[in-house]
Amino acid sequence: MKRADLLVILAHPDDETLHCGGLLHRAARNGEVTVTVTLTRGGAGRTLGMCTTGELPSVREQELRRAAEALGIGCAEVHDLPDGGLSAHEETGTALISDALRRWRPRRVVGFPPNGMNGHPDHRAAHRIAVAALRAYDGHPQVLLMTSAVPYTEPARPGFMDPEQVEAERLSPTLSMQVSDSLAAKLRAMGHYETQARSVAKFLRLYPERFYSEAFHQIGG
Repeated sequence: MKRADLLVILAHPDDETLHCGGLLHRAARNGEVTVTVTLTRGGAGRTLGMCTTGELPSVREQELRRAAEALGIGCAEVHDLPDGGLSAHEETGTALISDALRRWRPRRVVGFPPNGMNGHPDHRAAHRIAVAALRAYDGHPQVLLMTSAVPYTEPARPGFMDPEQVEAERLSPTLSMQVSDSLAAKLRAMGHYETQARSVAKFLRLYPERFYSEAFHQIGG
């Protein structure tokens, strides 16, 4: 197995495109080995009448695989931990990520920040899982946490971190990337997430700049 140049740790299908699709596409275009590890299959998302609730995990995984192809991702690993309940399975998640780190020996690792970008409990759990796995890992990759250069201003949502706390914990960018040359690939990838069209539309409405600019906070390496 080739050593990965970039390994991204995610909670749900579509996280890879929304938060770091430009980075992934650019790395793949430069001939780097890119890997994503998604901890859930997104079974708690919307169906928009396109499938049954029971069929949704399979549908979202297929959406992810088509998006990964659009971004040039070399390997998209998908696990089936509970969407919406990841915090109750952090030990299992840590074992899965630890295994991926041992197998791929990545040079760079990207994950969620402590506030999960938007306070989502699964995103926050994915951050803790990544940190725990990296602490036990004997490699020394560069570690980048996703962040945003613009303030968080969304309203409160049940089960999510309070918006004021999300903003208070927003990490300052240490790396900002203009990824306009990957915009077409990112939009094509997002177009595959048909079941999540309302979420995609909301993201486009609130954060259009994040489709051509991505920000990260380096914590190691």
